[in-house]
Amino acid sequence: MLAAFDGVYLIKLDVDEWGWKHGSYGFPFEGIPVFFKLDADGKPSGEVVDAGAWGENIPVNMAPVMDRFFHGD
Repeated sequence: MLAAFDGVYLIKLDVDEWGWKHGSYGFPFEGIPVFFKLDADGKPSGEVVDAGAWGENIPVNMAPVMDRFFHGD
């Protein structure tokens, strides 16, 4: 997991705390956790990955998906 997140800046938001409605603020999602790529101006790039991409939330499942998402193939 550490290698998958190497060089990545993360901003963590709690949807329960923020009171976001599904898809509000231009960040639609189907599952949690969800990760959005932002452009240099902090706007959504359209690239999204969520829990549906790896099955059970365990590092062995998540790490390869997150590494591809953040660093490419």
